[in-house]
Amino acid sequence: MNFFEAQEDARRRTALLVGLFALAVAGVTAAVYAVISLLLPFLWRVAPDYRFWDMERMLWTDAVTLAVILGGSLYKSAMLRAGGGPGVAESLGGRRIMPNSDDFLERRLLNVVEEMAIASGVPAPPVFLLEDAGINAFAVGFSPRDAAIGVTRGAMELLSREQLQGVIAHEFSHLLNGDTLIKMRLMGLLFGIMLVSDAGMHLLSGSMRLSMARRGTLARRQGGGAPPALMLLGFLLFMAGLIGMVLADLIKRAVSRQREFLADAAAVQFTRNPEGLAGALKIIGGYKQGGRIVQPAAHQASHLFFCNALSASASGSWWATHPPLAERIRRLDPSFRGRLETVDAEALAARVRREAESPVSMAVATGGVEPGRATAEGLADSVGAPGPAQAAMAREMLARIPESLRRLAREPHSARAMAYALLLSGRREVRKRQLALLRDKAPDGDFDLLLDLEPRVSRLEAELRLPLAQVLLPALECQSGPQYRTFRDALEALIRADGRVSLFEYGLRRILLARLDATFGEARPPEVRHERLAQVLDAARVLLGTLAWAGARDEAGARHAFARGMQVLAPKGGGKAGLPERKALGLRTLDAALDRWEFAAPALKKRLLEAAAACVMADGRAHLREMELLRVFAASLDCPMPPLPGAPDADEEAIAWPGSAP
Repeated sequence: MNFFEAQEDARRRTALLVGLFALAVAGVTAAVYAVISLLLPFLWRVAPDYRFWDMERMLWTDAVTLAVILGGSLYKSAMLRAGGGPGVAESLGGRRIMPNSDDFLERRLLNVVEEMAIASGVPAPPVFLLEDAGINAFAVGFSPRDAAIGVTRGAMELLSREQLQGVIAHEFSHLLNGDTLIKMRLMGLLFGIMLVSDAGMHLLSGSMRLSMARRGTLARRQGGGAPPALMLLGFLLFMAGLIGMVLADLIKRAVSRQREFLADAAAVQFTRNPEGLAGALKIIGGYKQGGRIVQPAAHQASHLFFCNALSASASGSWWATHPPLAERIRRLDPSFRGRLETVDAEALAARVRREAESPVSMAVATGGVEPGRATAEGLADSVGAPGPAQAAMAREMLARIPESLRRLAREPHSARAMAYALLLSGRREVRKRQLALLRDKAPDGDFDLLLDLEPRVSRLEAELRLPLAQVLLPALECQSGPQYRTFRDALEALIRADGRVSLFEYGLRRILLARLDATFGEARPPEVRHERLAQVLDAARVLLGTLAWAGARDEAGARHAFARGMQVLAPKGGGKAGLPERKALGLRTLDAALDRWEFAAPALKKRLLEAAAACVMADGRAHLREMELLRVFAASLDCPMPPLPGAPDADEEAIAWPGSAP
């Protein structure tokens, strides 16, 4: 199953989820009606012809129950949308690990996540630490734009680097395959069902407190406690709500169990190191705490975790949201005989502490792809499917960025200055104008840092600029809201300084703002609106036209590349579409086209990226500027494309589009 098939499968599972939710709601409303009808004779004086089944009573009972459930689900879904992955991580007791942390264990974890992010082509998500002794982890978010990774202290302290890498690769697989989207929606829907049991529990506890209060001095004078019928109503409502909780757990099991096996397989495909993931599962199975999470919110979010978060038992059961550990291990290690050895936590922790700080160990594929010799099919198939070659390439890219720059990229203050430095022009007049703009717009500290960083950033090789931008993202997310607005305004001013927008400027802007706008509430992950190509065909012409002009030496080459792309996108009539004029392609038109395609169905996005890859490869070679722009397109559509080699550009200055006023 490739990335786009996984996304379509996630959409189908969402429809299944809604159907199961409707059945669960029906079960809860029926139970609530039964409770009300049974207790009505004890709570009120009823007519002699009272009947258990009554249509009018059923209508108002069901209406009230539905209002509670649907209102709760809509409220929770809206809260999840507003907070995204980081909001869920914080609700589970997570503390964000700052990107500039010097703690060895935290730095090791951040390095693993950073390298995985670059290798898979997604923005580096913020990492949260849960102070639980159990060994567990999770990925959460509606899309890569608002994702977060959570790891328990037990996992951070007891797993080796390879084992931790296997766990993180598993969680990235959930993110790439759309599983986190399903799980976020599941949290929102099931919250409403659980409100019924919560209402019963509050009514029962309130009645008991009232009864205890009335048994004081006032009760001795007047007698009596809380009405027994009221306490019974609370208890029976709680029991009716338990039906909803049972159904909610069954829905979680139906949705998440098989996805865990798929994520295990994808993680092994990513790392080519099944021993790492299998080793982590074996330690969890032999550890007395297992993967247990003690946070009160863990039950509601149990389906998010790497392994069973509600029990330390390794055996699992048909009821659990996760498959048994032994079965997962056996699929990764056929030699496993089912015996899980008890582990010594102190010895594991001592071994981890002895590990030297070094690049993440990954199996490296030999051969690789010669720069510029990729194929159109390979480019499209790489989306959401990183492998060892991409992991090795990401590791090599990070190693080529000077350590001093990587360290400063993790500081919020210097990260802003580094982003500005990446945008400074090589032309003296433009650079002078940009510095004058920054002197007015950027804080003094940022401007001074910029002057110090600019010479070092300018010496970076062209292919390292976008990876460096990805390293900056976690630190840039640590800004305050006002700081971000100032940073965003300064970024836009730098790009506008010469009245033209280069391909690199556009790509950097799009990659940074797509994630940061979501973080600071300026944008939300898009929902599917366009199912037919005709709805987005004009926007596709803009995107393919941009790629055609970016890689062509003349108009004839651009026309050839554009025709190849349109033929793949629309085989019946694509060849008749005309190449957009170069002067018509600018930041506004390109932004508008990508914004429309963000709302396209996964199957349409697949066709677009296949067409874009054909456009790039029309001349038989993929140049660096084309590859960067293709990756920007893919990232904008939430279709992460891992780093792939590109042939060096003939000219260092990226093509600019005349008249492209931002």
